[in-house]
Amino acid sequence: MEWYYSCMKSEVNKGYGIVRFNLLTSLLSHLNRNDENDTDFVIARYFLTHLRQLKDISIYKIAEECFVSRSSIQRFIKNIGYDSYTQLKASLDEVIRHEDSFKDYTDHADYHEYILDSLHTMGKDIEKASRSPSFKKLLNIFESSEQVVILTAEDSSHACKLFQQQILTTGKLIRIITSANNNTDLLNTLKENDLLMVCSVTGNYALAINDQLSDIRARKVLITLNHTTSFEGIYSFIYYLGENNRISTRQIVTDRNVYNNYGLTFFFDLFYHECYISSLKK
Repeated sequence: MEWYYSCMKSEVNKGYGIVRFNLLTSLLSHLNRNDENDTDFVIARYFLTHLRQLKDISIYKIAEECFVSRSSIQRFIKNIGYDSYTQLKASLDEVIRHEDSFKDYTDHADYHEYILDSLHTMGKDIEKASRSPSFKKLLNIFESSEQVVILTAEDSSHACKLFQQQILTTGKLIRIITSANNNTDLLNTLKENDLLMVCSVTGNYALAINDQLSDIRARKVLITLNHTTSFEGIYSFIYYLGENNRISTRQIVTDRNVYNNYGLTFFFDLFYHECYISSLKK
């Protein structure tokens, strides 16, 4: 039985890693932080504008059209977490499904009414969870940890980065690693009294990195909606954002909803408020 679960975990994580999760966000990250004349910018822009054709484009043609060397392309590919151009191309189907999920999310004739109703339901759900003993336990773990590192997918990082600024007002400095980082050495320096907080609303990113966390010594906490048993044994504590949207899957899915877009932001607003009130009592 142990062998079976090990195989299942390897299958789920096949092709993924802490810095190799969503090709789209990795490419956009390079587009945002590099100068237009930078080689990485040129390659990222080419990949992004040819995403749906890349499977049929050779690395030689890319080098020719970008006016860069093949070694520059190979170095760029390794920098975003892929071992080869072949491995990168193997992830393209999922990238396209990810793009299409945005269209599915907004494709409602009554979109304004739909989104308002969804936000209202989500808000009540997350707020109710914030009054539970689990929320208080998470707060205690967070406040008692010497060093806190948040690990999340790049496309979920905005809420985490805003919280990083908010929590600084209480005197606590935290750090963030996203799937667009190419250096995760910090994770290996964490100690038993430190906290690694993984934020993965759907559980997709958590599933992708599951077997890479076992050797990290810090206390590990997961914030998610995904109730799958795949996370048992990896995390010392799992906080569920809500109960209305209750997911239970060990497969990585591309569905989008308001929890993806707004759930972490609202959760961290509530969490910061409690941290702030607590800091006033010290």
